[in-house]
Amino acid sequence: MIACPHCHTIQGPETVNTGRAASCPGCRSLLRIDLFNAFWANDGQGAGNLGAAAQGRAECFHHPGQLAVAPCADCGRLLCEVCQVALEGRTICMACLQAGRDKRKIGALQQRYLRRDEIALHLAFWPALMVFPTLLTAPAALFFAVRHWRTPSPVLPKGHWRAVTASVLAGAQLVAWIVLLILYIGG
Repeated sequence: MIACPHCHTIQGPETVNTGRAASCPGCRSLLRIDLFNAFWANDGQGAGNLGAAAQGRAECFHHPGQLAVAPCADCGRLLCEVCQVALEGRTICMACLQAGRDKRKIGALQQRYLRRDEIALHLAFWPALMVFPTLLTAPAALFFAVRHWRTPSPVLPKGHWRAVTASVLAGAQLVAWIVLLILYIGG
């Protein structure tokens, strides 16, 4: 059986391969025990035909009896050809893929990207059709265009035409407001 590394208390079979940490009955330290089915082969508790384990080879964590071909780069579980997912030059399991998607830590899974130069272009163009909002949106468009000039684009190659167009439109709007203000005050 498996002993606690801290107090050497033998752990019961109910704590093995549960997928979560359990308290040691001796010292109350949290332990997570994951074993391959080959461990149980001599106990008679194994699942009958062990396939890869019977041949002395590693087996898949999720599919007992299937030959493991690669470990998961994140959690280290051994995976068969069915379980492995090649992503960004690494092999990961479905559980780590799901966790990475949920936590948005895997860039290849992002489906929407924020294009700041496009925001600047919209801030400069659409309010120009209504005149008065440009008093607020023209400085905002200039800010986005200048502030994010060197921000790398995650997917598409970065072209500066949007930022340049937004800057020109926003600059023209600000000049127009300054001229209107001067004519109003002077006239």
